[in-house]
Amino acid sequence: MAESSDKIPNQFHFVWDDKFFPYAAYLAIRSVAMHCKPERIFLWKSPDLDGVPNFERLRREVECLEPVNIDLPAWLEQAALPCTRQLLDANRFLKQHNYYGSVSDLLRSLNLYLRGGIYLDTDTLTLRDMAPLRKHGAFLAEEHILVSSEVWKRNSRWRYFRTSPLTLARDLCARFAYGVRLFQAISPLYVRVVHNAVMGCRPGHPLMRDILLRIAERYPDRPKRYPLLGPDTVQDLVGENVYDDLTVLPPRCFSPLGPTMTFQYFHLRRKKTLETMTKWIVKPDTYAIHWSSNATIAKSIPQSDEDVNKSVDRQLFARFAVAAAFPSAKSHGVSHDGNQTSSPYDPEHRV
Repeated sequence: MAESSDKIPNQFHFVWDDKFFPYAAYLAIRSVAMHCKPERIFLWKSPDLDGVPNFERLRREVECLEPVNIDLPAWLEQAALPCTRQLLDANRFLKQHNYYGSVSDLLRSLNLYLRGGIYLDTDTLTLRDMAPLRKHGAFLAEEHILVSSEVWKRNSRWRYFRTSPLTLARDLCARFAYGVRLFQAISPLYVRVVHNAVMGCRPGHPLMRDILLRIAERYPDRPKRYPLLGPDTVQDLVGENVYDDLTVLPPRCFSPLGPTMTFQYFHLRRKKTLETMTKWIVKPDTYAIHWSSNATIAKSIPQSDEDVNKSVDRQLFARFAVAAAFPSAKSHGVSHDGNQTSSPYDPEHRV
C-alpha cells in the first residue's frame, strides 16, 4: 500500500477491462491530463488493448499515462484484506454473468484503497482542475435519481406511485432545451444521493476498505439490482457510518444533469441555444461532466475528431469535448491529428 497521507495524491485512475477502446474513453482521460496536471494517470486495463488505435493515440499524447494490466490476485495480496478469497470469487462470478460494470466497482475501490487518488468513469469530461478537492481525505459526489438503495430495499409497491410521475416529468425535461431549467427547478423532488462514478481518497481510506468488505458479502445478490455493488453500496455505507474526513459534493460538481437528463448532451440544437444551455449547466465548481453512457446515448456519441468538428456548434457533448480535451483551441474544432483548431467557449466563460 502507498505511504499513508491525510490528503489525496495527485494521481488519477480509470478502469477499462475490454478489447476495444472507444473515442469517448480517449476524451475522458485526455481531458484529465489537460486540466489537472496529474503526476500520473493509471489506466487499469486488459492486455488486449495493446495496439488498439484510440489507446495507442492516448499513449502517444499523454506522457503521464501509466497503463497497467489488471492483476487482481496480486493487488488483493498487497491489500491484505480478510475477504481476499471472497473477492476473487466475486470477480469470477461477476465475469461469468457479464457484470463488467460491477467488476469495475471492485477494481476502482481496490486501487483507491491501495494507492489513493481520484477515480473517474470513462463517461466523463473534465472541465476544471480538481486540485481544490485533493485537500480532503476523501470525497464523493451526489446526483439526482429516482430510486436510491434505501428506497429499493423497502420493496414497497407504493414507491412507484411517487416515482412514476417523476419518471414522466424527467423524460419530458430531457427532450427540449428549456427542460434543463425545469428539471433544475423540480430536482428537489428527486432523491439526492452519492454515487461511485467519481471518487477520491487518500491511500488506505476506511471507506474503500468498507466498500470491498461489503462487495465480498453481497455479490451473490448482484442479479437482483444493477447498482447493488456500486452506488448502492456507497450509499449504504455513508448512511451507516461516519467518515470524519469525507466531503460530499453537490450534484452540480460532477452530475449537473442526472440519469436520463444526460440525453440533453446529445440532442442537436442551434449554436445560440447551446451557449445558453452551457450557462445553465456549467457552474464555477463544475469540475467534470458525468454523461452516463447507455446503449441509446451510444448512437449519438462522436466517434472521432471529425465527428466532433461536425457537431461542435450543434451538440453539447461535442462542445464540452473540445473544451475538455483540447482546451487551447482558438476557433471551433479539432484537427485530425488531435491538435485543436477551435473552441466553443468564449474566453470569459471558459470553465
